[in-house]
Amino acid sequence: MCGDGANDCGALKAADVGISLSQAEASVVSPFTSSMASIECVPMVIREGRCSLDTSFSVFKYMALYSLTQFISVLILYTINTNLGDVQFLAIDLVITTTVAVLMSRTGPALALGRARPPGALLSIPVLSSLLLQVALVAGVQLGGYFLTVAQPWFVPLNQTVPAPDNLPNYENTVVFSLSSFQYLILAAAVSRGAPFRRPLYTNVPFLVALALLASILVGLLLVPGLLQGPLALRNIADTCFKLLLLGLVAFNFVGAFMLESVLDQCLPACLRRLRPKKVSKKRFKQLERELAEQPWPPPAGPVR
Repeated sequence: MCGDGANDCGALKAADVGISLSQAEASVVSPFTSSMASIECVPMVIREGRCSLDTSFSVFKYMALYSLTQFISVLILYTINTNLGDVQFLAIDLVITTTVAVLMSRTGPALALGRARPPGALLSIPVLSSLLLQVALVAGVQLGGYFLTVAQPWFVPLNQTVPAPDNLPNYENTVVFSLSSFQYLILAAAVSRGAPFRRPLYTNVPFLVALALLASILVGLLLVPGLLQGPLALRNIADTCFKLLLLGLVAFNFVGAFMLESVLDQCLPACLRRLRPKKVSKKRFKQLERELAEQPWPPPAGPVR
């Protein structure tokens, strides 16, 4: 609803989206006020609203995936009577996740208004499918890294009679922590793809800088642990080929995460529309449109000659 707030205050207040085109005091009842006395602001409000909704869904997905990724890491390490260290938990929660979660929502709305609409429910098939498939990929990469570590000739098992964190550092913890740290960055980038409701990912410069900086630190931590090896309770891996193999797993996870999101965004909605029968819309304007299509209005006053 668009108006000047003079004699349409009730309509502006009751509308789902009320936009006042006047700067008068009566316009304060409207949720939005346009600086121009024109309805040109309507597409902007729609683009901003869709961007906000899509961003909220992305942040929800990332926080859910972050929790599940850490749960998988802890579950793998619990099976061999070890765990992540306190400093490792702190690095994941404060340094990686907090930085990424704050900056990933700074992407602006798309420049053009498209026909597609963002999902309207969190518990929908596209959202749940994305969560389940990403979790499966995360678990597969972490388990793959763990079994590759165990199969190495230089591998020395940890002393399972000593409880965690006294059995740190060990090879299993080092590999799982390194892979999962990369996965938090990969998931943040995968769920922050721009189109069709937001601008491209590269327009969010602070987010990209944070991703590049954190990824560089993690690569250096894997290849040359240096001063951070002691505080993080990491064990040095002397085999350079194995380190490169772990980076290959990270690259595979990166490509797989983006491919999953692209396929789900482009193919899943079309498949669902074909499989599910078309429901009659309960919206009032749709009902009026159907009634007018069946019975033209106004009815003819007399016979048409």
